Amino acid sequence: MADATSTQTTPSETTAEISCCNEVPFNDQDADLIVRSVPDKIDFRVHKAFLSVTSLVFRDMLSLPQCELEGSSGFAAAMMKDGLHIVPLVEDQKTIAILLKMCYPRWMIRDCEPLFSTVDEVLTVLTAAKKYAMDGVEREVCAVLVSPRFLEPDPLRVFALAVQHGFYGEAKICGGFTLRTPILQREYKPELEYITAGTYHRLQNYHIQCGDAAHAIAQVQDLRWITSETWTWFECSSCRGSTLVIISGDRRKWAAKWWAEFMLEASKALKERPSGATVGIDSDVVQLALEKASACQNTCRARVFREMRQFCAIFAAEVGKATGAVCILAGRDSGLR
Repeated sequence: MADATSTQTTPSETTAEISCCNEVPFNDQDADLIVRSVPDKIDFRVHKAFLSVTSLVFRDMLSLPQCELEGSSGFAAAMMKDGLHIVPLVEDQKTIAILLKMCYPRWMIRDCEPLFSTVDEVLTVLTAAKKYAMDGVEREVCAVLVSPRFLEPDPLRVFALAVQHGFYGEAKICGGFTLRTPILQREYKPELEYITAGTYHRLQNYHIQCGDAAHAIAQVQDLRWITSETWTWFECSSCRGSTLVIISGDRRKWAAKWWAEFMLEASKALKERPSGATVGIDSDVVQLALEKASACQNTCRARVFREMRQFCAIFAAEVGKATGAVCILAGRDSGLR
């Protein structure tokens, strides 16, 4: 409780120095409490009910009898405005605005823009949610942290943050995204200082094991996950090569040279980047294969773009299955299994 009300408004602060938030719903004249950002001197008019339901800290504080409130450090006689008690918080205006918006029902928030612009904003609000025991808000903020807009550009940083805060389920998701970058190309992140060397070692070991699993998927000696024998690289008379592959049902098919070369290059790439994205239709290894297939004057040229798009989706899914069977972490990170 002390954290929420540890900063007092000084006698020198006058009403003229304090601004009111004009954003809906924090300008509600029917509000029954004022939350103040002390550093920015901004008042938010809020409803106690929403804060009490969302925050254990506020619930305990607001459940005190009126006489105790008026004598408490957080509700001194000077901490009143328009007949409402003021709760001074040390967080800045933006952090408090986001935090309070997440306490309110979504239909009451008119602003449809994303609440967060950067990972740093997410972390600031996450810290505040922990501080005020807002468990539901904390879970929601964590989900935002591992959303594609923040996770895809910087998965290693987000992984370290998730582990640091004990969000092991989310950290496992992050671990999968780190597979898109070769181990030796990972860049240093300051957040790595807050996880153990053991955790980072296990992440590297996870990457290596996933590389082995994904590499095995692309071996032409065993492609039993391929169920169709009517792909153009199996049927084209002009491109038929000397590479024999085994597909489902132990069927043996002769594959076009360009496709056999594609699978070889894909297996190498997957060793370093064991992710379905490595064999996505827009990946370099696939684009090179399409370029080679386009030189065919027969079936491949006519069918390859459509069929490779379909095949790559299947291929990526198989890579995902293979890497998904690998245990991401163990040891102290017992939640990351």
